[in-house]
Amino acid sequence: MNVLIVYGTTEGQTRKIAAQTATHIRESGHQVELLDSAALSSDLKLGHFDAFVIAASVHQEHHQEAVTNFVFAHHEPLNAKPSALISVSLSAALEDQRTEAQKYVDRFISVTGWQPRMTLLLGGALRFTKYDYFQEQFVKFVVMKSNVPSPERDHEFTDWNALAHFTDRFLETAG
Repeated sequence: MNVLIVYGTTEGQTRKIAAQTATHIRESGHQVELLDSAALSSDLKLGHFDAFVIAASVHQEHHQEAVTNFVFAHHEPLNAKPSALISVSLSAALEDQRTEAQKYVDRFISVTGWQPRMTLLLGGALRFTKYDYFQEQFVKFVVMKSNVPSPERDHEFTDWNALAHFTDRFLETAG
């Protein structure tokens, strides 16, 4: 099977997730092409791919514009073959905010016209060491509310086992 993974990332965690997904698919004996949505060629042909995985992070309640535009423009071929969405957000990592994380996915699907066969809500990361003062304050007081981890170091919330299980299930259903 030949799988295309298109990802959108802001701080790098979704790139890491997409790369791990690609590695897992390759180790399962399939071919993978991994593409950053911000650097896609306008003449990208999707016909030779057998399945698709879209991985996008959420910032300010929306997935990246480049991913949204790609999926909107290609929703017909994405709907015609096995496809999956990995939605990466802090909301997905916080049990009391998972309903919000699902709303982001529902809105994305509604806007793009794409109906992925599978979706995964996956926690992202906080990169305190890369934030300026205002970004740090936003994360502390708006995003994390009272559950703020220490800003002295970065925090990763990605459940790598859930990602591996999701990828295995996707390959089973796509193959």
